[in-house]
Amino acid sequence: MGNPTTNGHSNGAPLHPPQSDFWKGPTPQQSSNFRGLAKCGQVLYGVALSIPSVHVAKVIAVAGADYCWIDQEHTPCGPDLMMQLIQTINHESRGKTIPVVRVPSKTCFEYMAWCLNAGAGGDPCRYPPLGHRSVQPFHFIPGVTDTVPEGESVFTIANKNVAIIPQVESLAGLDNVEAIMRHKGVDMVMVGARDLRAEMGLVGLTGSEPEYVEANERIISAAKANKVPLMAYTPRPDMIEQRVRQGFTALMVSADFSTLALGTMGDLKRAHSIAQEHGRGRAENY
Repeated sequence: MGNPTTNGHSNGAPLHPPQSDFWKGPTPQQSSNFRGLAKCGQVLYGVALSIPSVHVAKVIAVAGADYCWIDQEHTPCGPDLMMQLIQTINHESRGKTIPVVRVPSKTCFEYMAWCLNAGAGGDPCRYPPLGHRSVQPFHFIPGVTDTVPEGESVFTIANKNVAIIPQVESLAGLDNVEAIMRHKGVDMVMVGARDLRAEMGLVGLTGSEPEYVEANERIISAAKANKVPLMAYTPRPDMIEQRVRQGFTALMVSADFSTLALGTMGDLKRAHSIAQEHGRGRAENY
């Protein structure tokens, strides 16, 4: 693909981020620039990978999403498989879909390093002097994996490209949301609506309860005040519309487990309906 058309800004960002190579790292071994993509101002469309399978990752990689949210919190995915998932997404999508990892917990620092070393574009780590990420030797094969633009280094590229995305999904997170948004190292905030609602004693992924509406308004207000992009899981059209209206720019519009289950159920329902029309079906509940 040729040089991307730019939008006139000084960063030279392309008009339609997913359709260019603008956000790739200098080499396939270096992190893609999800940090820059997150701040480009356009709506990004992502999918969640919760089934720890390379085969599922291959399917997701060719679907055309801007990013893939790999969930390590809720699935039994060890570091070896996690590395394979990241590299599969990068390779099969040709760098078009950026893998972003949700590590098991905020204290799993070794997982953060492993994710980044495997090629993830989002995770909370920085090289010195901004952080204490350990140097990955594989990134320093002379003339192969250490190639960077003039004036840059593997360290500066990684620090510029890797996005730090804290997740606000608890009452403690809500109580500190203004401080989180003000932190200069935060590039985007993921709103974990289901967990947040559970801590508020509410059920489901969304709702119109006054306390939940107030919580959302507080998060959105803090994000706007500090120009921090927001991410959310939006599997339904009404949720997409609501979050776009609220200013969210990173939408997780699909998840592997729900797409597999609901898609299969829909196929079965249509098959039974067609068979019944011809007098060959049986009653099923779907």
